[in-house]
Amino acid sequence: MKPIKNLTELVSRIGRNTSYRHGTNPSVDAAVSQLRDIGFVKLNHLVGSPVFDDMKASLNQRIEKDFEFNLPCLAQTKIDNDRDQDLIAKNFLTSNDQLVERNLTFCRDDVSSYDQMLADFQPSSLTLPILSDPMYYNLWLDPMVMEIVSSYIGFVPHMTEAYTRRNFPSSYKIMNHNWHRDTNHDKYLVKAFIFFTDCDIDTGAHHYIAGSIHDSRFRDKVYFTDQEIHSAWPYGSDDHIISTVPAGTIIIEDTRGLHKAGIPNRDYRDLGFAIFMPPNIFRPSRPLYYIKQSSHYEMSAMQKAFIPNKNIIPG
Repeated sequence: MKPIKNLTELVSRIGRNTSYRHGTNPSVDAAVSQLRDIGFVKLNHLVGSPVFDDMKASLNQRIEKDFEFNLPCLAQTKIDNDRDQDLIAKNFLTSNDQLVERNLTFCRDDVSSYDQMLADFQPSSLTLPILSDPMYYNLWLDPMVMEIVSSYIGFVPHMTEAYTRRNFPSSYKIMNHNWHRDTNHDKYLVKAFIFFTDCDIDTGAHHYIAGSIHDSRFRDKVYFTDQEIHSAWPYGSDDHIISTVPAGTIIIEDTRGLHKAGIPNRDYRDLGFAIFMPPNIFRPSRPLYYIKQSSHYEMSAMQKAFIPNKNIIPG
């Protein structure tokens, strides 16, 4: 099956070679070189931009007033240490259907206010899909990000996922709170993280092991403990990157390297995600976000190239 998959991806990439040429933008060249070397690069060209104030206000409205986050959602208050030990042991790596069946979730009818929801259910995270709005897609498909990602991969990929996640303090480690490697694709997989809140170790800083994309260790399990990873890269070592960053920072990673989401000890963390993978017109997966035709029409030619056709809807 792998040769067929590779062939269909090659067919899908016809005409998508990046137009960027080395030397035309030293900032892009430096970012791509760093990505190839250690798998991680931090961009601060939008720190302090007023677009982040507008975006943060929009996110607050959508989460705290309009309740537009994905439901049903896991409720920490419903977890029983004895009954749910099987799920705890595998870091809740399971389907939403099973969580619903175990009565571990809450839905829209259970929410009367934001504060009530937090008090009654203590969600570890809330996920918002990207809106079909220029304010959103112009940030998710920022020109600098598009140039770096496509130059690093070698062709213009598709943005296969786009969403924002608000993370809260959590008594339980939920999936990506543990060290792991993304396995969506074995060769081309890049993620952009967009920080909408100031982030430090107490508000859930993101962790990445620089150079681990080239390291053969820690590939035999889905998740790894802090103790396992710290045995090779002790906390505080130069290769253990902790994203203590201001709002407006964008981090681009090859997430085939080892990384984990930090758990806030206080407040919350708002983080945008964009996932870039090779286009494949034969990939049967359903779209994970949608862009209206009217919004797609307003995009630049480069932005349009990042949007799979199946993600474009009437409107």
